[in-house]
Amino acid sequence: MTSLLSKCQVCQGLLDEEDLFCSNCGTESPKMARPVKPLASQVTHSFNCTGCGASMTYSSSAKNLVCPFCGSQKLEEKDLKTITAKRIIPFQISQGEAIARLKNWMGKGFWRPRDLATNAEITKLTPVYVPYWLFSAKTSTNWTGDTSKLPNFSSGDWAPVAGTHQGEYDQILVGASSTLTPYETKSVAPFDFLQSRPFHGEESTEYTIEQFCVPRKYARPHAYQEINRLERDTCRKYIPGRSRNVNANVLTREMSSYPVLVPVWIMAYNYEKKVYRFLLNGQNGKPSGTPPFSIGKALGVVTIVVAIVTAILLLFLVVGGLISLMN
Repeated sequence: MTSLLSKCQVCQGLLDEEDLFCSNCGTESPKMARPVKPLASQVTHSFNCTGCGASMTYSSSAKNLVCPFCGSQKLEEKDLKTITAKRIIPFQISQGEAIARLKNWMGKGFWRPRDLATNAEITKLTPVYVPYWLFSAKTSTNWTGDTSKLPNFSSGDWAPVAGTHQGEYDQILVGASSTLTPYETKSVAPFDFLQSRPFHGEESTEYTIEQFCVPRKYARPHAYQEINRLERDTCRKYIPGRSRNVNANVLTREMSSYPVLVPVWIMAYNYEKKVYRFLLNGQNGKPSGTPPFSIGKALGVVTIVVAIVTAILLLFLVVGGLISLMN
């Protein structure tokens, strides 16, 4: 079926066929949008995990399939029509290097249980191509704020300032995974898309590929939010001295996006009957994950702090008593 897309006549923002108004500036969408080439899609031989809901395509040579996101073996085979990525970043971190970084990561961190590396039930470390939307846009911003750097011969602590800024962004990533949390998809970034190449589907026979589960229209508000944050931080740099009450009125123009796949090593592991995930950026080796928290270490620290405070109070009482006797 042909998809209908157009651009807003005011801000040039991308409009999906279901948009009644421009999500950027609120202008009513044109009644008749021009037909354009739809996003490529294909019917894939896929699996759905009944444990965490992940939808993915496995290598044709894979045996004893296990979900890399939760470690479950309860997978249901399905034929799904999914969005096909336009570009892909190849894996550059080997399995041996990924395992070495995993062991190093599990052994670090004071608040992690001492037996994490030995008692965690570890599943296979799996290379997965994770889906994202890659957004680009231009911005025109009017900003205001207060500065602590006052003009000569002025009084007070703060002075108002204002200005304009023109910005351009081309690597705003929004996760399209149904399983990884927004924190996880953000923590495993960044990726260098200068090393990406067109996706032709040959990786489907060698790697696990997670399907796109977040439509572009739902990813777009997150892109706007990130662009607004970046613009506000940029405008803050133009305020001399210390700043406060920084506000940025951002107009986003010519926003566009396309689906991409990025390399991530993923492993689910069980510790004390709870599932945790380890992620490793398959391009630059950046580790990420939320490890178990050691209650025993926390209680030990609290006990030590209470003992120190008690000792200090006793010392003050003893010193105070001696001073009273001397007087």
